[in-house]
Amino acid sequence: MKIDSEVVSLNVGGNVHIQTEKDVLRSVPESLLAKMFSDMHELKKIDDEVFLDRDGKTFETLVNYLRNDRKVFPEFEEKNRENHFFKELHFWGIDKHNKDWQEQYLKRLDKSAYHDEK
Repeated sequence: MKIDSEVVSLNVGGNVHIQTEKDVLRSVPESLLAKMFSDMHELKKIDDEVFLDRDGKTFETLVNYLRNDRKVFPEFEEKNRENHFFKELHFWGIDKHNKDWQEQYLKRLDKSAYHDEK
């Protein structure tokens, strides 16, 4: 990341406060995060922090993943946390090259999906 990259303060889910460089959030071209922080959109702010209505711990894990150039995949002690992380990747459009795999993974997680077995 560039030394002169603008720092942004985030309020995620109302309980996790993160500061990171905008370049970190824009590091995956064409992702929803990159588009959102492209300075082309007005962002909802609360007390000078950009508010994101997402799970704070999961988003924090995502930011750390981006900070490491997506080369250090997080380890999870709880399967539920891992599931949330994959859903977060999918939501923001991160690692689209794995999109088919992500969608298959998410389908297996979706207990509400109707599966027609004939």
